[in-house]
Amino acid sequence: MSGRIGRMRPPVSRQLTLTVPIAAAFVALPAIVFYWILFRTAIDIPFQDDYEALLDFLNQIAELKSTSAKISYLAAAQFNEYKLFFGHGLAWLQFALFGKSDVRVLCALGNGFVLLLAILLWTMFLPNHKNLAHRFALFIPASWLLFQLQYVETLNWAMPALATLPVLVFSLGSFYLLMRSSRMSFCGALVCLVLAVASFGNGFLMVPVGTLILAVDRHYARILGWLAISAACVAMYAYRYVMPPSHARIYHSLFSTLISSRPLYVIAFMGSTAAVPFGGLNHRFVVLSSIVLGLLICTFFIAIARRGYIRRNPLISYCVLFIVLTAIGVAGLRSDLGIAHSLDSRYKIYSALLLVFVWFAIAEEFLQDDRLPIRRNLILLVAIIATALFSLSMDIWGVAYLLDRNRRVVTGMTAFEHPVSSEELVGPILPYPNQDPRLDELDRRAPLILRQSMNLGVYRPPAY
Repeated sequence: MSGRIGRMRPPVSRQLTLTVPIAAAFVALPAIVFYWILFRTAIDIPFQDDYEALLDFLNQIAELKSTSAKISYLAAAQFNEYKLFFGHGLAWLQFALFGKSDVRVLCALGNGFVLLLAILLWTMFLPNHKNLAHRFALFIPASWLLFQLQYVETLNWAMPALATLPVLVFSLGSFYLLMRSSRMSFCGALVCLVLAVASFGNGFLMVPVGTLILAVDRHYARILGWLAISAACVAMYAYRYVMPPSHARIYHSLFSTLISSRPLYVIAFMGSTAAVPFGGLNHRFVVLSSIVLGLLICTFFIAIARRGYIRRNPLISYCVLFIVLTAIGVAGLRSDLGIAHSLDSRYKIYSALLLVFVWFAIAEEFLQDDRLPIRRNLILLVAIIATALFSLSMDIWGVAYLLDRNRRVVTGMTAFEHPVSSEELVGPILPYPNQDPRLDELDRRAPLILRQSMNLGVYRPPAY
């Protein structure tokens, strides 16, 4: 009898075994909806910047004969003020392997970085929390905030998706690795540093933040390695770099960029999630709501810092610092375009991440030790309902946006393939009413780039 008793397993709580799958399902649900929408609306037609940043790059690669010449061109290729080594490298790899470019595959690769970002955020969130069901439940609002289509302009769009999204994964991932003490994790952080810089320009903001992390932890020897790799990244970027004339005034130095920043632009950038894209809303109200949310976010983090949160969770604090520096950098480069530019959909993932980190701090400081069931935990219940309603409403708007964008690109491609007149090139980009005049040149160049791509076998439009 004593042997049988010794072999008996301890009783398992039925409530726990049921709660973990249910909580995990609520975490996964927005991701499933998110990727189902993106999969269903993906089409193999370039959109706007894809012509210069993707097809024109591949055209040049296809015409070069030697591998060394192609590598040299990859190192020198520049789009506006950025070098998109990572996106260009993936596009070239696809072309080398399959002999053509498929825009849908590149979009899917870029979209996939949102899932990688969610996994990274999960590893940062309450890593020592012992109750998995409770941890899943507390993560639900973060999942709904992340997997929503308010930042749709960076989704199902090949080159932006392979720039804006990877730089976030590599940057925040590097901070996560720097906070660990092993030599292997430091090597991983260096790899992430290179990949972040290769993805997008704000990857350079990792240099001061990473140096701060190492200095606070007194890893002085590692600082030398970090700065050496950073210098190599600067040299890589400087190789045949051409200063864009339209931004020459504010590109003299990092200092001039920072002092060019306009505070209201920075605040609105941080609170741009409040700029819901529904028609009929007064523009001034939308801008004001973004400024108010940005101020609330700043106030919250200042208050939580005074409570000692930076000391208790420095990793999240460093991630927030990176986003704030990004807001300052974007303001220094783009604030001349007006404060409304800070509310562009492509920037809103940064604001959404700030709200995710606000929720992380609330959960860590006030909720993680609370054992009340969800139906009695008012803060958690309100957060879940509010983020779910917000996410679903943004998904509805995002579907309408993607369908309208698809209609425009299909119409533009049809106009290109079946022009009314042979005297002028029409399509494949349909100009928007009152669009930025800088896009007019792209509208003129796009048909030339596309025709060259078709002649070289780089890309062929699908039949619709």
